[in-house]
Amino acid sequence: MEIMGYSERGVLNSFLYEIRYDHNGLDLINEFFTKVSFPYTNANFKVEEITILIEQSFSDFGDADTVLLIDNYVKRQTIFVEAKVKTYCRKSWRIDEEFNRFKEGVSKGKVSSSNLFTQLYHKVRLFNELKENGIESLKKGITFPNFSSKNERKIGKNKVVLEALERMRQYTDEAFYIALIPDTSSSVENFFLENLRKYQAPGFIGWNIRNWGFVNWPDIEKFCDKENLKATLNVFKHNKGQIY
Repeated sequence: MEIMGYSERGVLNSFLYEIRYDHNGLDLINEFFTKVSFPYTNANFKVEEITILIEQSFSDFGDADTVLLIDNYVKRQTIFVEAKVKTYCRKSWRIDEEFNRFKEGVSKGKVSSSNLFTQLYHKVRLFNELKENGIESLKKGITFPNFSSKNERKIGKNKVVLEALERMRQYTDEAFYIALIPDTSSSVENFFLENLRKYQAPGFIGWNIRNWGFVNWPDIEKFCDKENLKATLNVFKHNKGQIY
C-alpha cells in the first residue's frame, strides 16, 4: 500500500506519521529540532513526551498546520508550525516578498489571513490569551487591530477545538513559532536579523517575535534522506516542483 499526500499538508502528514511509527521516534523529533533556527533566543529541546495535533482548527485564530505539545526537561511547551510552499506554477517563494505583502496589507487596512506573518501573529495572541486569561476569555473574544479582517476574534463552541485548547492549557510554560518555508536558509536568516527584527509593528496588540524561528523544506528533505524516511521522500518526489 502506498499513500501520496498533496502539497505541504501531504508532506507534513507523511513526515509526522513516519516519525510516530518509527522505533526511534523521539530521537528523530529531537534531531528535527536541531534543524530549526531561532535567531532571537536560545531554544534547546530534549523531548521526553509529545502530542502532535495536525491541521488543528482554532476557529477565528485560524488553523495550525501542526501543533507540538512537548514535555521538554522540566518545561511543558507548545510549538506552532506554519508551513508555506512555492506551488508548482510559481518560480519561487521568498520570505521578503511575503513580508512586503503583509506590510502592504497593513498600510491598506486589510491584512490577508493566509499570510505567514498574519498566521504566526494569530497564534501568538491565541497562546498568550490562553496562558494569561484562560479559555473563557477566548470564548468571549479578544480585540484585534483595525486592519484585521475581524476586529474581535473568538474561539467559538466547537468541542473538538475546545478539547485541543484544554490539551494546550497544560503546555503553557512557553511557546515557540516555526515557519516551515521554501526559501534558502541564508536568505531567511538575513531577513530575520535585518528586516523582521527592526519592524515596529504599528497598531499590533501583543506583537512579539522573540520565540519565532524557521526551518526550510530542503533541510527537511535532507533530514528524511539521512534518516531513511522513505515514505516521506516518496511524497516529496510526488510533489516535485510544488514544495520548493
